[in-house]
Amino acid sequence: MKGELIVMYADTKVTAATIYRSGCVVTRKGTVHLPEGRHDLIIRGLSSGAEDMTARLALPESLEGSNVQVRNLTKEEKEEITKETERKIEELDTRIELLTGLAEIWKNNADFTGKESVNLSEMTDYLEKLPERIEKLGLEVRELQLKRADLQKELKEKEQESSRKVMTAQVNVPQEGTYPLEVRYHDAGAYWYPVYEIHTDGETSGLNLRLRAKLREMTGEDWNDVKVSLFTGNPSVSGTIPELNPVHVRFYQPMPRRQNALMGMMAMSMAKTAAVAEEEICDEDAVDYSEEQVEEIEAPTAEVKQGETMTEYELPGLWNLEKGRDVMADLSRETIEAEFHNVIVPKLDAEVFLAAEIKTSSVEHLMNTDADVYLKGTYAGQVHIHPDLTEKTYDISLGRDETVKVKRRQTKNHTSNVLLKGQKKTEYEFETVITSRKDKPCKITVWDQIPVSDDKSIVVESVELSKGVLEEKTGKIRYDFELNPKESKTLVLNYTVAWPKDKQIQEL
Repeated sequence: MKGELIVMYADTKVTAATIYRSGCVVTRKGTVHLPEGRHDLIIRGLSSGAEDMTARLALPESLEGSNVQVRNLTKEEKEEITKETERKIEELDTRIELLTGLAEIWKNNADFTGKESVNLSEMTDYLEKLPERIEKLGLEVRELQLKRADLQKELKEKEQESSRKVMTAQVNVPQEGTYPLEVRYHDAGAYWYPVYEIHTDGETSGLNLRLRAKLREMTGEDWNDVKVSLFTGNPSVSGTIPELNPVHVRFYQPMPRRQNALMGMMAMSMAKTAAVAEEEICDEDAVDYSEEQVEEIEAPTAEVKQGETMTEYELPGLWNLEKGRDVMADLSRETIEAEFHNVIVPKLDAEVFLAAEIKTSSVEHLMNTDADVYLKGTYAGQVHIHPDLTEKTYDISLGRDETVKVKRRQTKNHTSNVLLKGQKKTEYEFETVITSRKDKPCKITVWDQIPVSDDKSIVVESVELSKGVLEEKTGKIRYDFELNPKESKTLVLNYTVAWPKDKQIQEL
C-alpha cells in the first residue's frame, strides 16, 4: 500500500574527506533501490564519532525527504545485525563438540579388557581402522575450527558495525527505482599537521623547501579510494572576535635584573651526520645494477586553493587511509635563494656549522616551525626556524661541518689598579684560530662578544677586534672573511673592564 511506511536500508562508503588541523568532514555515497511509496530510510555506516547536528542528507530532486535524524542503533537492531553469525557459530560449536565426543568414544571402545564376546578378528579390524577414523574426525574438527575463526572475525566486524551510527529519514518515492544518495557530517576523529623539509647541496642550488602533511584518521573504519583535501584552519577553535579590556597605567616597580651573556643565535637541535661504511656483497649469480642510474621519486604535489579564511590543499588522485595509521602527503615545493657560509660561535661551541643565509621574508610564514634538513640527500638533523623579523637575513643551520676546525683560548686575564681614577681594571684577551680543510674556498662568519655595561661606573672598552664589526648595544662582534683551501686565520679579541675599586663585579 502506498500509505504504509516501509523500512528500507541503504549502505554507504566514504568517497571524500576534508581534513582540518583537527577534525574532518566526511562525505559518504551509496545507492538504494526503493519501491513506490513512503519509506522509513535507514542509512547505515556512519562513524560512531559523527556529530549529529552537522549531518546532512542529499537525495535526487524527484524524491521528497523529511525528518532527517542521526542516532545509535537500538539493542534490538544491534542483535539483528549479529544474530545470523552468532547462530552459525553455535551450530559449529555443536558440531565440533559432537565430533570431539565421537572421537573420544572411538578411543574408549578400543579398550577390549573385560569384553569376552569380542573375537580376535573383530578386535583386529577395529584397531586397524581406529587411526584412520580418529584422523578423519580430527581433520573435520580442524576444518570446522577454521570456519569458526572466520565467523568470529565476521562477528567482530558486525559488532563494530553495530556500534556505528545511522541516519534516518522519511522518503516519498513517486516511482520505483535505484536512487543515489549522499551523506555529510563532521567527525573529530582525524587531523593533520605540516612537516617541513629543507633539501640542498650546500653549495649553489639554494634551498628547496618541501611542505608535507602527516595525516591520520581514527573514525573506526578504513578509507579506501577516497578524495582528500586538507584545510589549514580548525573549525573546532572558537571564532569569537576578542574584546579589548581596559589597560591601567601604574608606576613601574623594577625587578632584580640578571644579565644574560649567552648569544643564543645557534639554538638549533642538529644531529651529527655519521659516516656509514657500505659492505659489498658478492654473488656470482646476482644482477649487476651498478651502471643503472636511479632518481628519487617525487610525488605530485597538491593543488593549492586560497579561500576567504584558510588555504585548501587538494591532494591528487584517490587515497587509502587505514584507521590509526599515519600517512604522508606532499603539499608544495618552493626554492629559496641562499648564500652558504660556515658559522662559528667559539665562545659557546667548538663546532662549526654550515649555514644558509636567506632573506627573513622568505621564511616569515614558518615562524616556530621545525624542519628536517637533508644535505645532498643525507639527513643532517632537525632545525627550529624562529627568525627575528627585525633583521633582513636569517641563518638556517644545515648541520655541523667537520672540514673546518676552530680553537679558542684565553691569552690574558690581568687585573691592575688605576690609582688616579680610583678604579680596578682587568684586561681580557682571547685568540681564535680557524683552519679550513676544504679543497675549495669557503666563506666564514664568526660571532664573538664583549660584555655590555648597565652601569655608568663600569666602563668596557674594546682594544683589538681584528677588524670585527661591533654592535654597541648587544656587544656582539661579527667577522666575515674567506678562507682558501688549507688556510688558517687567527682572530684576536682584546678588551678591558674598569670599575670602582671599592666594589666587586661579576666574574666574566
